[in-house]
Amino acid sequence: MHKRLTLIASLAALVAIAIPASAALAGETVSGPDGNTQSIEASVAPKGLYKKKASPATLNVEVKTGTTAANGVPSPAVHDVIDFDKNLSLATKGLPTCSAQQLQNTTTEAAELACGKAKIGSGSAITLLPLSVLYTEPTKVTAFNGAPQGGKPVVLLHAYGTTPIQTTLVLVGTVSNYGKEGFGPRLDVTIPPIAGGAGVITDFKVKINKSWTYKGKKMSFVNAKCPASKKLKYRGAFTYADGVTINADTTQSCTPKAEPKGK
Repeated sequence: MHKRLTLIASLAALVAIAIPASAALAGETVSGPDGNTQSIEASVAPKGLYKKKASPATLNVEVKTGTTAANGVPSPAVHDVIDFDKNLSLATKGLPTCSAQQLQNTTTEAAELACGKAKIGSGSAITLLPLSVLYTEPTKVTAFNGAPQGGKPVVLLHAYGTTPIQTTLVLVGTVSNYGKEGFGPRLDVTIPPIAGGAGVITDFKVKINKSWTYKGKKMSFVNAKCPASKKLKYRGAFTYADGVTINADTTQSCTPKAEPKGK
């Protein structure tokens, strides 16, 4: 019999990911006292960006958690915060929105039918489900622009899988401006228990690449600049059910290019 699991959480970005410790992790891997290991990888494309003028960009994010535990199951994440370089910014003006309620208990096709105009990207994930046996559930991820909350942008991540059980996960998150230590946009997610608290989202990655036209002006959900340092930085703080928090970070090189003429 198919079972449906529904998760509503505050994003960002994104989420904590769990994989066996033997698997390769993106970015630097940081170990915690509880045996969990954590990494984050983020980048924008193209690498060639203006130094002063923000230009349209595609954002890729991948977050992974591993463990040294013999059973290969990390402590589940309950709260994640991801900070992006201050040279990144988001734009949502004129972009249709979708609600979490429209996405709950839906397939990927139904989610896109309900909120296709608000789609901003896609990706993939795996949910680790330690039930009677240990299942790994591959899912397709679709990202949507959510209705703002308190004036803050919202990103909805819809993950749907069918094997071994039918699973729908909806991650709801807000984006705020941290504005300190060289960081700008901050993604925040609170993750409620999955499968009675035993389940963990695994190998989550998403690409945000939405562009549209508003009042004759070309718009992009993600925009970026390349600073004089030629580096863009990203970091995440991942807190687990056992109370441990692991901080992980990564950097990306970029290439400043000549400003557009007349600007």
